[in-house]
Amino acid sequence: MTATKTQYREWIKRRYGSIHQESSEERYETKRWKITQNNIRDTFIDEYRGSEFIPTYMVTRTYYHDQNNIKQVKEDNDRMNRVVEDFLNPRNRMDYYICKDHFIETHKDKLVKKKPVKVKNTIMNEWDFDWEMEIKKGSFHVHSLFSEIDDEVVLNPNGKIRKSIEKIYGMETIPVSLLENDEGLTRVKTDLLEYALRKRCDFIGNSAMSLDIQVIHEYGEFDGYRGWKGMVAYVTKTMYNVDNMVQVYDYNNSDILDLA
Repeated sequence: MTATKTQYREWIKRRYGSIHQESSEERYETKRWKITQNNIRDTFIDEYRGSEFIPTYMVTRTYYHDQNNIKQVKEDNDRMNRVVEDFLNPRNRMDYYICKDHFIETHKDKLVKKKPVKVKNTIMNEWDFDWEMEIKKGSFHVHSLFSEIDDEVVLNPNGKIRKSIEKIYGMETIPVSLLENDEGLTRVKTDLLEYALRKRCDFIGNSAMSLDIQVIHEYGEFDGYRGWKGMVAYVTKTMYNVDNMVQVYDYNNSDILDLA
């Protein structure tokens, strides 16, 4: 099922509870688009708060080529979901379940050189070459929010994770130094997540720019929202109305909204 604009609209109207934005720019706070955007954000935040699945990781993937096929992007989102579940929760245990939500953004269109053309310089009365320009449509990139990975998944790893640990760290077990505190354990989780996605998703390139994983405790603030709420604010930054929601939020491959 695909969520409709009407369903999104009714969902926002039913919103209740506190406003989660801690600060705002006065020049925008009375604008209708900004009020609607914050209503959308706060409703997402309330959905997360009412569940067990607070966003912990923001995974950003940028294609190494121009990707303008929205259908393919959504298929790639589905592939990411399958990789995460197969790697971190192959037995589909509910206590190890990871909530996954995908938000699709479009890079800005840009003016690029198309081909050289011969033009006449009427002042100098001679021919020269210039460039014919064209507008290149912005390609897609995706921000995905994942909930916490249970400690037991790492501390009592399955076979795939044990093999990955050896590949990542060059030893059969996790380095002791990474098990001394929560920050170290989080580092192991992000290392494993990145390793699995790069290894098993051929649409993710090898460069650092192709895949970026930010963790909740490292995330500061965005648009007056802090911590994981800042992550939600960031991935919804282009949602000004229900039309934008339909374009940005990959409902079929995401978990937190149940509008049926």
